[in-house]
Amino acid sequence: MIRILIVDDEPSAGNILHLLIEKHISGQKEIKICLSPEAARDIIPVFKPSLLMLDIEMPHMNGFDLLNRIGNWDFDVIFTTAYDKYAIKAIRFSALDYLLKPIDIPDLQNAINRHIVRQNLQPREQGRLVDNLISNLQQKDAASFKLALSTMEGVFFYDPADILRCEGDDNYTHFYFINHKPLIVSRTLKDFEEILTDHGFMRVHKSYLVNMHYVEKLDKEGLLWLSDGSNAVVSRRRRRDVLDVLSRK
Repeated sequence: MIRILIVDDEPSAGNILHLLIEKHISGQKEIKICLSPEAARDIIPVFKPSLLMLDIEMPHMNGFDLLNRIGNWDFDVIFTTAYDKYAIKAIRFSALDYLLKPIDIPDLQNAINRHIVRQNLQPREQGRLVDNLISNLQQKDAASFKLALSTMEGVFFYDPADILRCEGDDNYTHFYFINHKPLIVSRTLKDFEEILTDHGFMRVHKSYLVNMHYVEKLDKEGLLWLSDGSNAVVSRRRRRDVLDVLSRK
């Protein structure tokens, strides 16, 4: 049973989302709608949702303010927003989900499916993800964001600068760090490419995403050597781009 609380100050938006969930999400579910964050604060302790579908832009108190004021949660969150580039980046860095309005049905289905997977996380871990989001939003710029990595062992938080490289393996990504043991995350390399490109990372091969700050050389065989002695294969079509980046270091 999924208990879903939709929080959106626009009645039509909340009703449409309710209908989409009823029609396109299988399994048992109970859905309620709140038209304000203030009302949501009162109903959450009573309804005890497993999933909060939370609009970001609302008058008086936005979605992030609501989470900050609740302070203690044992539910998952999927944000809904028309478009806020900075907020979306903070959400993705925090391993949380968002849906762009108007909501696309496959995106909704994928987000709900990821919620079902995340239900295996302990409530404390869910809270840490939201805490990280709130902390990221308080930073002056995205360069200070902490990246949340959710694994079978729990949730871990890292500065992007601590990551040497990432290797893709189908729907999994292997992370290698400067001073930490490797981690495996159940998300595609493409997901992290979109998140980390602005932080000095480059997709040098279909299977490799590299922090270019740690690259020492590209050899004649097309291997990119990093400061820890490891290497990554560079695809032929990306060698020119890699050389261009290295020439500017």
